[in-house]
Amino acid sequence: MTRHTTILLFALGWLSGCATLSPVERAAALEAQNKQRVRQLTEELYNLRKLDRIPEFIAEDFVDRSQGAPLNAVGPAFIRQQAEASFQTFPELKFDILHLVADGDLVLVHWKATGPDPQQVDDAGEPQPLLLHGHSLYRLRDGKVVESWDISDRLSPLLQRGYKVVPPTL
Repeated sequence: MTRHTTILLFALGWLSGCATLSPVERAAALEAQNKQRVRQLTEELYNLRKLDRIPEFIAEDFVDRSQGAPLNAVGPAFIRQQAEASFQTFPELKFDILHLVADGDLVLVHWKATGPDPQQVDDAGEPQPLLLHGHSLYRLRDGKVVESWDISDRLSPLLQRGYKVVPPTL
């Protein structure tokens, strides 16, 4: 073996040792990848309304585990149905990610959504602004969401529309 070949083999062996990720590095890389997928999901599905991309983000065996979710809250078709209903009610709603946290295969999104509220108009007939806040927890497998849990502030939109909270009289 020539000296150059020996040096080359030594260098390749050393470099391949450096390329091996530790379990901690692998976990961090997976968390970063999952956070990026959730960012893409939020932007492409909910802001750009690219509903044809749902199968790229939502697994066939997806289940919505949110409190009060119907029993048929499963699969990409459910996500499409849910998104279409939301877009019909709030056609200009835009989502902003305020915080994004990953832990293993779970990604938590703290979000706000803003847009005009077609159900609440001023004296000139202009829609009033609407502000929503919530959290969505996603469990991912192979880059697709397999479970989700959503919590949103349901009182704030009512207050924004003029409803009052009246304590009971004793």
